Amino acid sequence: MREERFHEPHKQGLERLTGDNTGLVYCNERTEFEPQEDGTERKVYVYEVYEVSDSRNPRKVKNDVIEGAHPFGDEIKILRKTLAKVLKETGRYDLPDFTEFRAYNEFAESV
Repeated sequence: MREERFHEPHKQGLERLTGDNTGLVYCNERTEFEPQEDGTERKVYVYEVYEVSDSRNPRKVKNDVIEGAHPFGDEIKILRKTLAKVLKETGRYDLPDFTEFRAYNEFAESV
């Protein structure tokens, strides 16, 4: 992942590169202000940019970008912890419908 800055908004999403199947994915737009020589500030648009080796399959592109942002499988951990928190806060964690999830979550937390 790298950051790119533009003085005008850039389209977010996949930008296919010519000549092969590679592409760039622009996401997580935010604005910042850069100081100018005259003492003023100029608004810039900052994007996270991920390079993908094969831009032909949109699902693979999405998976590659998520893996680039969370290379150690953090996405599953974040989802598991969030689901456990929601179930606990709503009083559903101990219901029979969630027995399998509860067992998995308690195992994962014990490791």
